[in-house]
Amino acid sequence: MGAGGVNSNPLLARSPGDAQLDRAVGQWLSWDKNPKTKAQFEILVRNWMNKELRDRLCCRLTFGTAGLRSAMGTGFCYINDLTVIQSTQVSIVEGI
Repeated sequence: MGAGGVNSNPLLARSPGDAQLDRAVGQWLSWDKNPKTKAQFEILVRNWMNKELRDRLCCRLTFGTAGLRSAMGTGFCYINDLTVIQSTQVSIVEGI
């Protein structure tokens, strides 16, 4: 990623060494542009709340027959700005 990439993020400096979780945390920190959800997420990362981080990041919200259904919150399995944008892009590409 080069200078200033995910690897240089001070929030990742205390990584617990879980490659899947590290990757998901890095993606969320890079992709989430909403200051409110980003601030909530940074609290989880600073405290390395691994179970909570894994629950929020290591699954994906999916577009089902009833549309997007989940609680609103921070992470890939909740409804938020990032997951709505991502789901919409996938739906357009796949022709859903």
